[in-house]
Amino acid sequence: MASLAQHVILAVEQLHRTASGAPDDAALARAVVRLSDLYTSDRQALTREQADDTHLAAKCGYFLASDAPKVVLALDEAAARSRAFARLAHLDRVRVLDLGAGVGATSCGFLAWLAAARARRASSTPARVSFHAIEFGAPATRAYECSVRTAAHAAGVEVDVHVEARDFRSDPVASLAQSCDVVLCQTALNELLIEDRSDPQHSPSTREMVARWSRAAPLLIIEPALRSTTRALMALRDALVSRSPHVESPAHVVAPCLHQQACPMRAKLDDWCHEARRIDPTPRVAAIDRIVGRRDGRALFAYLATAPGPAPSIAGTASPPISINTIRIVTDTLGSRGKTERVVCRADGELRLMRLLDRESRPGNALFVEAERGLAATVNPMPPNDRIGPEVAVDPLPALGDDFVHANSAWKPD
Repeated sequence: MASLAQHVILAVEQLHRTASGAPDDAALARAVVRLSDLYTSDRQALTREQADDTHLAAKCGYFLASDAPKVVLALDEAAARSRAFARLAHLDRVRVLDLGAGVGATSCGFLAWLAAARARRASSTPARVSFHAIEFGAPATRAYECSVRTAAHAAGVEVDVHVEARDFRSDPVASLAQSCDVVLCQTALNELLIEDRSDPQHSPSTREMVARWSRAAPLLIIEPALRSTTRALMALRDALVSRSPHVESPAHVVAPCLHQQACPMRAKLDDWCHEARRIDPTPRVAAIDRIVGRRDGRALFAYLATAPGPAPSIAGTASPPISINTIRIVTDTLGSRGKTERVVCRADGELRLMRLLDRESRPGNALFVEAERGLAATVNPMPPNDRIGPEVAVDPLPALGDDFVHANSAWKPD
């Protein structure tokens, strides 16, 4: 994550760390453990305890700075693949709809990403972001505005902030999405899950709601990297993909998937597709992680990015077509002696176990060993037997160039 993005998130962390009545690290750690337990093992109590002051402290003091980088990572990948997302960094004014906005982690993450993306292209034009946040809880909405304005100041971005106390499931929200440049929803849909221990799902009404969002504007959904929440998101993705050929105004998957086929990982109940990305945690997040004994310092999350319109199939559309030689690495390295094995999801929608023998490792194929879980890469030539030899090149999937972003206009917001 770029240093400018980190600077923005650090500013918000400092705001809440120095606020009157902010808990010390030990008290915050206890609040973080309790809220984490509610999400992972006692979800029925989550709704009853939403107004608890210690939960708000955990969200402001820890989860905001922990979750904002996930937005940066997901938007980086979506913008690398789709003009609908890449163009956001080129607009003078961006209209953002944040659903289930909470204390502002998602909107702050967007500002951190935008600041870094505009800095990379040396943009001198000042940007303005108009946030329309939907959040039902009054204490969270107060924290949201303070967080977003602090992040905007650190990012050098002017903002308009409108926070609306409304359930994001209400019908007017879908209409709001039609007048926005991007719709964001982080760690909110999981609260609507139908309880099913074998394979949790979202209800038909939730699937229809998300389908309406996806047809209206570019959409980014981020969920916790738990089996239940991730498999529900995978099923939601499949529902969007299956309905796209049959509706007049479809949407397509931008990321993390490389294809529009049914998700192959859903076949086994014990599989779920999520990211595990290395980040530099903020000082307080690192301190709390040490107290609670969290050993994996990576950002763990599942996400889905979609854009209006049909999936690209030829150059000149809103996104370039994905080469058949492209893979997405969906596991960490497996414990295999004398070789590196990893499961990959190919651009043709197939899951394959690919391997690289230690003796055949070369600088040109080393990325297969070193890549983080979730990375998309090209493999040239694609080996027919799934064995990466010394002659095979494994490279990161290239991002869109500015020329492509400016030249294509297959989708425009109203």
